[in-house]
Amino acid sequence: LSGVFGGLQNYLTYSNSVLYAKTGGSGRISSLAIVAITAGLFVVGPSICDYLPRCMAGTLLLHIGIDLVLEGVYDSIGQYDWLEYLGIWIITIVMTVWGMTAALIAGVIAALSTYAVQSINYHNPIRQILTASTLRSSAWNRCARARAILDNDQSGRARILIFELQGHLFFGNVAQLTDTIKIVLREKEQEGDLPIVVIVDFTLVVGMDSSAAHAIAKLKKIMHRLFHVEISIFVTGSDRGGFPCEYALSEALSANEAGGKSARGKEAEEEIDLYDLQMAQSPPGL
Repeated sequence: LSGVFGGLQNYLTYSNSVLYAKTGGSGRISSLAIVAITAGLFVVGPSICDYLPRCMAGTLLLHIGIDLVLEGVYDSIGQYDWLEYLGIWIITIVMTVWGMTAALIAGVIAALSTYAVQSINYHNPIRQILTASTLRSSAWNRCARARAILDNDQSGRARILIFELQGHLFFGNVAQLTDTIKIVLREKEQEGDLPIVVIVDFTLVVGMDSSAAHAIAKLKKIMHRLFHVEISIFVTGSDRGGFPCEYALSEALSANEAGGKSARGKEAEEEIDLYDLQMAQSPPGL
């Protein structure tokens, strides 16, 4: 039906879809050609197979099989961690020995097991909390004035607070993450050493669910409006194009920044619930 109406052609089996794509199938003309050939085969029937060399079918199946094995097992080397790659091999072995149905069941079990192990591998989502005084930039050619600003205890590296995150962020540990950040900021505020810049580093974060992403977007509002942090920076890592989640977290953080400059009245305060206000005023002990 997709081909009749000019859509992309697809098959019930993945191997046929791969064969169609690798032979240059694309666009409406290719889809309509497949529809015409399929309709003709329905009329002619399997008797046309008598005129095809038997070796052609075997060669075609061998080519598709080798191509799919290379795509799933060889090309994926280095793209996944060892646990995820082990799941690929388990699915491959089960499919070879017991068939497709057993492989689907093994795939579901492997995916759930991998997610569970990765989620509990790092119980604490915060790897470390430190100031920029312990870190040094790679830019050594700063002028004397810039070095003086950075070395100043009131405006330099000591007023830059860094939260380095790790593992999977999901609904089970994101509350611990946000509560810890609010407790640390409250302690800094009580000591009169509230940071000017807060950096939240997501470089070691493997994945995030939607609950964690929404909590991070809300956390930025809390840092700016309850703790009066002037600048917040969220580092995603240089090896990927954004946060490891489906939710458009980058856009949400940008929208919060734009909204924070314009919304300063009652409407802005309504976005922070009562629990956050109580946590900011009287946080529990660590």
